[in-house]
This record gives sequence, C-alpha cells and structure tokens, in this order.
Amino acid sequence: MNTLQTGSSRIESLDVIRGFAVLGIFFVNVPEMIGSGISFQPSYSGSDAAVRLLYDMFFQTKFYSIFAFLFGLSFYFFMQRAEQQGKPARRLFSRRLGILLLIGLLHAVLLWYGDILYTYALLGFLLLLFYRRSSKTVLVWGVVLTGLYAAVVSLLILLMNGLGMSAELSSPEFAGVPGWKERAVYLLGDGLPNVLFIGIEVLGLFLLGLHAGKKGWLEGDAEAGAKPLRVAQWTALLLSGLLFIPMLRYYFSHESYTPMEIFHLTHLSGKTMAVFYICTLLRLIRRYGAHRLEDFAAIGRTALSNYLAQSLLTWAALLALGDAAADLPLWAGAVYCIVVSLLLTFGSRLWLLRFRMGPAEWLWRAGTYGTLPPLARTLKAPSTHSGGLGH
Repeated sequence: MNTLQTGSSRIESLDVIRGFAVLGIFFVNVPEMIGSGISFQPSYSGSDAAVRLLYDMFFQTKFYSIFAFLFGLSFYFFMQRAEQQGKPARRLFSRRLGILLLIGLLHAVLLWYGDILYTYALLGFLLLLFYRRSSKTVLVWGVVLTGLYAAVVSLLILLMNGLGMSAELSSPEFAGVPGWKERAVYLLGDGLPNVLFIGIEVLGLFLLGLHAGKKGWLEGDAEAGAKPLRVAQWTALLLSGLLFIPMLRYYFSHESYTPMEIFHLTHLSGKTMAVFYICTLLRLIRRYGAHRLEDFAAIGRTALSNYLAQSLLTWAALLALGDAAADLPLWAGAVYCIVVSLLLTFGSRLWLLRFRMGPAEWLWRAGTYGTLPPLARTLKAPSTHSGGLGH
C-alpha cells in the first residue's frame, strides 16, 4: 500500500498524523486529569452519559493506538537514517529512549500520573530485537500481541459482567485529583508494573508500525496505493460501525452509562477507528497536499513539547479551580480541550516561524547526539523536520 512519495512528503504526512493524535490524546486525558474520567466516576447519567458515549466511540483507545503505531514506524526511519549517515544507530536510539524515560518519569510524578512516555521508552528497547527481523516475522508478532491483548481484555470484561462484578473494574483509583505524592505512589505501585500488561498491546502496535516502515507503506507512487488505501478506510469504518451498534444499544437500554461494562467494544473500535483516521488523513494529504493540514503538522513537529504543555496548562487550571474541577460536566472539559488545542496550534505555528523544533525536542535531540543542535532559524537555513514525539 504505497500511499505517498518519498522524502519531504513522507515526513509531512507523519507530522500531520502525529499532530492529529496528540490533540486526540488530550481529549482523552483531560477527564482523567480533572477528576471526571472513568478512573474517578464509574457511571454517567444525563448529558454526561451522552458525551461519555461519544468519547468512547470516537476518542477513547483510538489515539494511543495511532501514536504507538507511529512510534514503531518512526523507530524504523530513525535507525535507517542513522545507518545511512554512518552513526551508531542502536546506541543513539538507546540513548534517545533513556532520555524519554527520564522525561516520562518526571512528567508522571510532577504533572500527570497517566503519562505514556515512560511506557514507550521501556518497551522501545524491545524494538531493537526486531529491527533485523523480516517484515513477515515482525507482522506476525505484531498481530499476535495486539490480538492477544484484545482477547484478554474482552474475556475479562465479559467474565466480570457475567459475575456481576463490573464495578470492580470501574472503581476509582483516587478519591480526588492526585497530588505529586499520590502520583509517585501510583507510579511505583501500579504504573510501572502495569507496563507489563499494557506492554503486550503497545509492543504489538509498535511492531505493526515497524512493519509498515519495512514495507515502505509511506513511500512510492501515490496513485498505485490509492485503491488499497480507500478499501482499508471504508473497511475500517464498516467494522467500526458494527461495533458501535451494540454500544448504542447498551446506551439506550440503560438508565446510566457505565463505560467499563462495554469497554471491550470501546477497545476493539479503537483499532478500527485508528485505521480509519490514518487512512482518511493520508487520502486527504494525497488529494489536497499536506499544506492544507498545516495546523496538525505544526503540532506534530512539536509533539513532545505540546504533550507536556497540555499537562502543564491543565495542572495550572486545576490549581485555579481546586476541587470544583471534578464537578464540571464532561462537555465543559471538551470545550476546554478545544480552546487549549487552538491556542497550542497557534503557538506552535508562531514558534516554528522562528525555530526549527520545539524546546522539548531540542533538549531530546541534544541529549541523544551529545551536541547542541541549532534551534533558531536563519535566512539561509532550509526548513527541517524536528523529529516530534517518537520520531
């Protein structure tokens, strides 16, 4: 499925998809950050139930799936580029993961207990074991791991529902929005050990991205890949629709909406909708050009900086609101996400007019290569790709 041409077009498409995923992840994280997510509130009613259903259909589990896929794809491009330049690719990538791990641990304790960076960093080392393996082997491992996790989650949800124990799955982790001490305890007690479980799926998604890189799915003739891309897009949408039917049936047949009782459907639709989103963006890029989606690309080029900024801004908002934040309706959190996303998009575009990459990306690259890369743009310097989160 060769969808885009090589070089800058490939990089631009990655930036667009990465930026789209970063913004989507923000919508998923905010309810948990402010205390109105499923870790705090097992059931929803009224308007919150409707908003929660929309979250589960179009946001929950969708964007981390995209992001994990991109991480594996970007790993392949990083290793290829380093080898072509005669650099020690494995050593550089290991150093890159070490820095990401440190950033993730600090982020998890100081700002957001649901950080995903340290999980990516720890599991990223396993990618090195698959880099020299054939694309077929990588694909088989990716499908098996992703499918295994989906089967375990589905069986667990169905078993708990059958035993009338779904409340055990949706019991709050915290009595309120946690402080840094609670976040540290959670990290050591549940966060790091949980990597072993969710790592099954995350590594599987990494490997699917690595397979895409090995097969050159973002390279080659755009016209040759148009039909397969279109088929994948509509197939994914059809499968998503089939999963949405029982979700809607559950919603309309219950007085209150308990997300964990149908989480297996939310999880499965996360994979089908992720494929639909990726294919849709690639088709839009192929038809209209990446420049039409420059807002997403700007976020994607500064993905790590924006991911951290989302947490920092929300932390500041929580300081101002206090415990009242948890009482806000879900739609208010969604409006907040829209406002902050617009501000970050505007800020990212302004920043990139003067600088080559985001501040966090600059620190990450400096630590990886052991040198200080140029940050400010000059009149003679060409526009360069920043690397983003996971690339």
